[in-house]
Amino acid sequence: MTFSIRNYFLQIIFISLFVFSTLFVYANSLRAPFIFDDFTAIIKNNPKLQINELTFSALKNVTVHSSTKNRPLASITLALNHYFGGADTFGYHVVNTVIHIFTGICLFFLMIKILEQPVGAYGENNPLSGNGRRIVWIAFLSTLIWLIHPLQTNAVIYIVQRMTSLSALFYILSMLLYIHGRTLMRQRRFGASVCFLSGCLFSGICAVASKENAATLPLFIFLFEWFFMQDLRPIKLRTMLVGGIISVVIFWGMALFFLGAHPVDRILAGYGHWGFTLPERVMTEFRVIAYYVSLIFFPHPDRLMLDYDYPISHSFIDPGTTVISVLMLLLVFFTAEYSAKKRRLLAFCLLWFLGNLMIESSVIGIEIIYEHRLYLPSMMIFLLLIYEGDKIISAKWVKQTIVMAMVLTLSLWTFQRNQTWGDGAVFWKDNVRKAPHDARPLQNIAYSMQQKELHEEAVLYYKKSLDLEEDPAAFYNMGILLSKIGYHLEAVMAFNKVVQLDYDSTDMYGKLAYELTMMGEFNGALQNYQRAIEVDPENQKAKDDLNVLSAFLNRCRTPKACTQELSRQYPDNPELRFKMAFQFEGERKIKKAISGYQAVLFLMPESDRELYLMTLNHLATCFLMIGDIDQAIPLFLKGASLSPADYKFHYQLAALYSFKGNADEAFAWLEKAVDKGFDALNRLEADTRFNKVRNEARFKRLKDRIGTGSK
Repeated sequence: MTFSIRNYFLQIIFISLFVFSTLFVYANSLRAPFIFDDFTAIIKNNPKLQINELTFSALKNVTVHSSTKNRPLASITLALNHYFGGADTFGYHVVNTVIHIFTGICLFFLMIKILEQPVGAYGENNPLSGNGRRIVWIAFLSTLIWLIHPLQTNAVIYIVQRMTSLSALFYILSMLLYIHGRTLMRQRRFGASVCFLSGCLFSGICAVASKENAATLPLFIFLFEWFFMQDLRPIKLRTMLVGGIISVVIFWGMALFFLGAHPVDRILAGYGHWGFTLPERVMTEFRVIAYYVSLIFFPHPDRLMLDYDYPISHSFIDPGTTVISVLMLLLVFFTAEYSAKKRRLLAFCLLWFLGNLMIESSVIGIEIIYEHRLYLPSMMIFLLLIYEGDKIISAKWVKQTIVMAMVLTLSLWTFQRNQTWGDGAVFWKDNVRKAPHDARPLQNIAYSMQQKELHEEAVLYYKKSLDLEEDPAAFYNMGILLSKIGYHLEAVMAFNKVVQLDYDSTDMYGKLAYELTMMGEFNGALQNYQRAIEVDPENQKAKDDLNVLSAFLNRCRTPKACTQELSRQYPDNPELRFKMAFQFEGERKIKKAISGYQAVLFLMPESDRELYLMTLNHLATCFLMIGDIDQAIPLFLKGASLSPADYKFHYQLAALYSFKGNADEAFAWLEKAVDKGFDALNRLEADTRFNKVRNEARFKRLKDRIGTGSK
């Protein structure tokens, strides 16, 4: 179809509006920090991507050895960003936004090409034939709504998802070049056609090199050819065979490249990392796709998040929405099939949506749901909506009002959503509000605060996340923070959990050894330094620290003398004071032990820290050893108030009040202890401090409760 000069100027104006609108809605996101996988893919665990020289060898190294090597083209762009801007996120966001704009421009021209096909949207003569201005307007509005839609924020602002947007850019460009090439071929301009078709192939390779989900590109090139170029004519057997063979070769070639020699085993192996099976994932994805549809139509910022805590479908009726979603998607598919002859555009757009979700929303063992997966599939849905709306609504002022309202609303929502991305802690707190039972957002709040060196706040959020799910990485990071703020006992406890959970960290044993040293646990420290060297024979720091500790122990000779010497070096270290007091307690030097434990409490603010509670317990026990019950009771009372969920203080108070003859207080505290989980019936029966109340009915009832609960 030939456009007038006026329509060309209109296209230029529309492209300018694309640029202006996109920059406007994303202006408040250009300083957004690295989020989530940005750290692992770009900064923290991917040193191969951080090139120091702009050479072919360095870029090749990125594509071969970086953690994102399966997406080499996207990795190269990230490496270039890091080369020119380091850890400054501004450059990354500028590139992501520019990619988004260029994708929109290519999409605009692709939509024009689709709308001007001779076959038309209804399988007959094109109802838009000769109306180039209307075609351009429909393509413009469809593209504009896609560009400013809040759903695209994940693909644009989440830096590492440049892989998604860059892949989509080359995907759309490849299709556009194919259509140009086929049009030229029809005009028998074979030389120019070959150039465009070669560009199509090159762009398709770039799409797959950016992200694997571009593997659907051959399917949609074929679908476009069959729908709009061949007018759904029956395909000859020879053509089907050739096309089938080529498709199989391409499919298995990509599968072997990305998944190795055993793609099925690789897909199944991925499920070992998640809490769902392959059938559960497939059933859940029916509901996820239905939810995606709802986000397209109502993308309010309160519905958008990065890390969903999406419930799993355990069967087609658990939950009941699973079967409803299955029926809905089957209806969409059969609608597309039934409409192919008479409503060609409807069929193509619906199949585009379903087909481009096929890889990430099917059998591959990856995360259940991400909004950026809609970046490519949603494109033709907007074209379909604008086209049908234009056909149905005849009054021009109604169309203008609806479009204006949509553009303003979507722009506002996108701008609001982008504000949330501006600060890591704010972003993840928003995610926690929307998914309160998901541990990972809490971990990411903690990590954001860790980056800002807000150590105590970060520890608090790591603990909250660990209450929901035991994660070795969270324990590891929490151990590092606890070490920095001088909580050596708690750091040791965190690192020990890391060991129990088999977390792979070559420097963890060295960190654990250091913390044990700062507690006066020298044998444990020596063993862990040796373990660090066994795990990583090249760990020179562990070797040096081991030599330093061994020399120190040889110099001061006895553990007690070494603890005292280290305590003199670190006078504000309460763990070393505790260790000295504990040694005195073991030697039955109770007065010295009491003095030592009191010194520990003097060094620490009153809190529920594990060391503080241990000190209260040991100090109270020492007072009991010298028969001073009145000094012990306030210490146990303080422990019970600081750690209300810990029954050991409640039990001790019950025993002491019983010993003093205060039966009511004794039973009140014993009942609390049982409520908190005390279930040691043998200990209760053997504890002579309860002799004064042992024959009371209340005591027997509590024994029965303990006996029943322990069965």
